[in-house]
Amino acid sequence: MLINKKNPHGGDIYSNKIEMDYSANINPFGMPEEITEAAFRAVSDCANYPDPYCTALRSKLSAAEGVPAENILCGNGSAELIYSFAFTLPKDRPALIIAPAFQEYADSLAAAGVDADYYILSADNGFQLTDEFLKKNLSGYSAVYLCSPANPTGALTAPEIVQQIAASGVRMMLDLSFLDLTENPKIYDIPQLCSQYPNIAVLRSFTKNFALAGLRLGYVICSDEAFLEEMSGKAQCWNVSTPAQAAGCAALDNMEWLAECVRRLTAERERVSSELTALGIQVFPGAANFLLLYSDINLCEKLLERGIMIRDCSNYIGLGKGFVRIAIRTKEENDRLLAAVREVLK
Repeated sequence: MLINKKNPHGGDIYSNKIEMDYSANINPFGMPEEITEAAFRAVSDCANYPDPYCTALRSKLSAAEGVPAENILCGNGSAELIYSFAFTLPKDRPALIIAPAFQEYADSLAAAGVDADYYILSADNGFQLTDEFLKKNLSGYSAVYLCSPANPTGALTAPEIVQQIAASGVRMMLDLSFLDLTENPKIYDIPQLCSQYPNIAVLRSFTKNFALAGLRLGYVICSDEAFLEEMSGKAQCWNVSTPAQAAGCAALDNMEWLAECVRRLTAERERVSSELTALGIQVFPGAANFLLLYSDINLCEKLLERGIMIRDCSNYIGLGKGFVRIAIRTKEENDRLLAAVREVLK
């Protein structure tokens, strides 16, 4: 929990009086009933400690991802695994964060005593990571952090660039937490990448796609089993609760449901983007269930006055005042947001 520190993330519905939350980019269709029921049933087993090996969950993940179960480490949300990763890195070399990026990368490195450097992407090309990055000497870094699609920009990195970074030999966290919410969730050959490059740790999450933010469940795929074992030693052994493990198993049986959600969210993202652009707001192309915007108007403040919360992105390295992120929600909810923006811009 936080003590005497401002929450740096979206989704803080507890500190703000709001009617609608567009600051947290979570699947607006919520958990399928099968997942809710699986988690509920598992509560009856909570007098016992959770399985510290996540045996059933890792087995199902192994089949779903096409990788050995031994290459999978589950955690209390992807955020915990970000910290475990940082605490496993050597402290004598900085890590490189491709920014703008999720704040927990930098916070976890600071907690672990590892310095952070930044490679700042440009708004001029929609924050795309290009071949120019491959000219950089990565040998002096303990790790490179890359999120695709990136949070908060939504930019998707080309598979060939990911592979060439991995081929450099640098330890790499490839955060694919939002990949399942894109039109092409198989754009990266994860089994091939992980088997060919033990230096890659692929981060996945159930938080965004299956709306398990309150249950907390994520996992890492890495063929460097010694590194995974070290990561495991940075967290307590019962970190994944029994309901979370049951919910994860049930979620993996609901991939068709997720594909339908993505189809609807993609159509809404394109519609909302078009409407906001017509209103004179700069909208950056995004591949997931959220959009990065820029406006001279203080949208966060003006919308909060109307009970609507969006994500202020001014605290992201590489962004600044005027940048905000909105989650794509259902058509009815998106219409309400658009109506509020029109009112603000009058």
